Amino acid sequence: MKIVVALTLCLLASCADLQTTSPNSLVGEWRYADKIQGCHYVFDRDGTFRGDVVYHGKTISKFTGRWSVSRDTLLYTYISDTLNRIPAGATDRDRLLRVEKEFFVIEAADGSKRKYLRVR
Repeated sequence: MKIVVALTLCLLASCADLQTTSPNSLVGEWRYADKIQGCHYVFDRDGTFRGDVVYHGKTISKFTGRWSVSRDTLLYTYISDTLNRIPAGATDRDRLLRVEKEFFVIEAADGSKRKYLRVR
């Protein structure tokens, strides 16, 4: 009986860490920048987004798409890229590590972590 109780408590503790992020908390304009690149996203309430990527001071992508959140994952489907860097229909996903009013932190597919700051 003690083993069953211990296992139940472990399962409950592990489930407590699973967060569901409300898409509304990501609606707005966000920026990330480091010494090499900068990313700008605007997530709209209707599930669309737009943005751009700057690499070594040069804009390399200007895109639009649809976005959603599933549990702790931010999902993107690209519709267009005026610089033809990302093909229409391409998908991407980032793991949401933390979402606050003024920033959010993701873990990208390559394992890197990025902190986006709210612009508005």
